[in-house]
Amino acid sequence: MLRSIKKAYEIIKAQDNETSITIHTIRVWCKEGKVKCLNAGTKILVDMESLLDYISMKDK
Repeated sequence: MLRSIKKAYEIIKAQDNETSITIHTIRVWCKEGKVKCLNAGTKILVDMESLLDYISMKDK
């Protein structure tokens, strides 16, 4: 499921209202390749499964 960075942040915020994750953090993780994403023009679409796995540290 692909979502914009802003929408991905809103989903995370809805699950954890006191999260320390920011829109900027998600953007940096995408640029560093820590979270799978797709560039669509000027928009970055975040793979939500990858983001949630990264946050929960499933790969670690």
